[in-house]
Amino acid sequence: MGVRGLTTYIAKHSDRYLEHHELRDCSIVIDGNNLASQLYNWVSKCNCAFGGDYDKYADCVENFFLLLKKCNVIPLVLFDGGYETRKLSTVHSRLKSKLSTAKSMTPASQTRLKFFPLLMKEVFKDVLTKMGISFAQCDFEADAEVAAVARRLGCPVLSYDSDFYVYDVLYIPFSTVVLAAEESGSVNDTDMKYHINCKIYNVEKFLNSLGGLDKSLLPVMATVLGNDYIECRVFQNFLSQIKMPKNRSMSKTQRKIVGLLTWLQRETVETAVEKILNRLDKIKRKIVAEQLRMIVESYKTCTSDLLPYLGLSVDSDSKVDCKTVNSDPVVIPTPSAEDKENTFNPVTNSDIELSSNNEEEDSDTEEAAESNCDSSSSKLDQLASLDTNFVLDDLFPAWCKDSLRRGNLPPCFINMLVHHTHFLLPQVEDFSLPFSHRICLPILGIIFGLLTSENVDRDVELTYVTHTQNAKPQRYSLSPAYNTASLSEIPHLKNIPDMSLSDRQNVMYDMMGLQVEDINSLNTFPDEWKIFIIAMIYWARNVTDPLVTIHHIYAIVLSIISLNIIDVHAGYYRSKKTFLKQNGSKVRKSVKKQTCTETSETDSLKTPETKDISCNSVAEAVEAISTDECFLLVETMLSFHQMDECLKSRPKLFSVSVVHTYAQFQSCLLHTMYLNALLNFPFLQCKVANFYSGTLIYNAYINFKKRSDIDNYILTHILKHVPSVSALYRILVRSIRDLLPNVADITRKKKSKRKKKSKVANRSESISEGEEGVQEELYSGAEDNLLAGNKFSALKLSDVN
Repeated sequence: MGVRGLTTYIAKHSDRYLEHHELRDCSIVIDGNNLASQLYNWVSKCNCAFGGDYDKYADCVENFFLLLKKCNVIPLVLFDGGYETRKLSTVHSRLKSKLSTAKSMTPASQTRLKFFPLLMKEVFKDVLTKMGISFAQCDFEADAEVAAVARRLGCPVLSYDSDFYVYDVLYIPFSTVVLAAEESGSVNDTDMKYHINCKIYNVEKFLNSLGGLDKSLLPVMATVLGNDYIECRVFQNFLSQIKMPKNRSMSKTQRKIVGLLTWLQRETVETAVEKILNRLDKIKRKIVAEQLRMIVESYKTCTSDLLPYLGLSVDSDSKVDCKTVNSDPVVIPTPSAEDKENTFNPVTNSDIELSSNNEEEDSDTEEAAESNCDSSSSKLDQLASLDTNFVLDDLFPAWCKDSLRRGNLPPCFINMLVHHTHFLLPQVEDFSLPFSHRICLPILGIIFGLLTSENVDRDVELTYVTHTQNAKPQRYSLSPAYNTASLSEIPHLKNIPDMSLSDRQNVMYDMMGLQVEDINSLNTFPDEWKIFIIAMIYWARNVTDPLVTIHHIYAIVLSIISLNIIDVHAGYYRSKKTFLKQNGSKVRKSVKKQTCTETSETDSLKTPETKDISCNSVAEAVEAISTDECFLLVETMLSFHQMDECLKSRPKLFSVSVVHTYAQFQSCLLHTMYLNALLNFPFLQCKVANFYSGTLIYNAYINFKKRSDIDNYILTHILKHVPSVSALYRILVRSIRDLLPNVADITRKKKSKRKKKSKVANRSESISEGEEGVQEELYSGAEDNLLAGNKFSALKLSDVN
């Protein structure tokens, strides 16, 4: 939920409220959505402008959990589920902020703006699965479940959410964690112990510093200060009478916190709430009273249904007695209609001090990675929606509920069934064009059809929230699809697990519009590639604006080879210095071996041709890859992973239309993965970080756009002297082009040589060529020179040191 201003208040008094802590040899409960965001924003160093460097992000996440493992810390990760009705207005407000950020995102602005790529959470979960880390997905918001599990185990919570200052748990703010393992000494000469330095919050210390404040009052404080469910402006009349410190070095929000805490020291929950409610308009009291009751109770939850999904026994003894959490229900008085607003003063005369309404509210935008919200859009009348305790049993068949809690199905499915609403996540895209998710509306209609397939009344519609061309949220309606071109009736959701694998695959083929010849070609790919290739087929066949060309396809092919082949065989490297330091001898050995091979060859393409003939499928070519050759390619590929710095100084060189085309592809991939999950995984789910790197794909596209013969360039420059990889490239390109014969094969015509012109003439000419022409001349590839006389000829993809 987030408590306005509390993170800043605690941080400014960290010496009083936070203690140094050595994290080691324990379990820790992690707020998964929050950690995923924090790692992306502050640790991963990904480029936001190109749609997602998922390879870099996955490496960052893996390194974090390896750090925990080194210190013998066992992570238990909980993710948010669907949205509660009372939070929908907040989600809508945050969407406005995200759209504004997406529209402003460029290589230059990404240093000050942060934006999450579409598939970030899928990549985060993929890493957890790969590393065998226990995780579960809540039905709705995860905060209370996180706190309940932490209390059960007597272990700390890791997050960066001010709500955990209110929950009765040990809390480690992510901002205090030093991401390095420190030596703690050794038990013997060989067994070295490590720990992570951080700071930990204990609510008892916080309460004692306030003269022994009753901990049951903390949720009241949090509610009055404002959270995602009730804005602080609701309590403005009450807060205006609280005596605040006159220290002008403090912001208004900080003074409000101090004044409120001082006032609460003299109150019980019942008296405090009674006085607060009687300062509200009579028509608002009943609604706010019910919200207060629900919020206070949510902070005291000490049970969780997710323990089995985390590998924990439900019957195991708690390490913390939940009775200490003050679990008795709190009685929230509801003023009657006859009550008058001025029946009593909520504070004593000595506490009254009218606040100036001219002061601006302090905004704590650092409280959470996604807290850039326009809270003014929340309406008090929307608080009347109190249906927070939904029963998923009534909405989903048992297998779906289980899959949701295991994190195998996305939480948006809950929103689709509970609210009949789907928020399409913003992307960096060209806002002058139709929204990037538009291409996937047919898939979304099928997904909603599957989710509602058992409804007796099929007149239900899905409200999906996207954006207009001026980057404003917009709602549209979408009818569910209950049949396809070949299926008169799609399967009922409850029956899907009983269907055979081949039947579910055929349903997937039909829903994605694949024909028999497509299926035959698809079967030549490795199993773990198929969802990615299906998404690519759907994308290339359905994109209309901008048009997909062969350059877009070749850029994706290079990304697959780099991430799925080179990184797998040679290891993950994005620094030339690190790579040579760790693998210098291997590289020299590979070069020597390749040199010996070349002495017997007169044609540099002879070896790839031979290899290509011996491989009948992409899967066979993947199996035949030489690890030595992959070491030879690491340095060549490094430049494609780096953003050209000139894009920061010359923002017009950045082509958002290229990013828009790939944003449409990412939408296709995401919704294809959703459909695959809803059909109970007829195909292995795509591991996005093994296929897609936004920076690499953007660089490759710009590079290939100026080539008159892309195949020749790739084989003779990028994949030179690596016959097994060249063989894979040839058969991969051939297979994809067989699937997509109608993709525009536009190549650049060779330019005739021109005489050297003056600098002024060159500048005039480069400007007249337009943005696209300048971009084409900018990127030069790994070893290619630009035309003589071009003022940008010295600019090329930067090398990694």
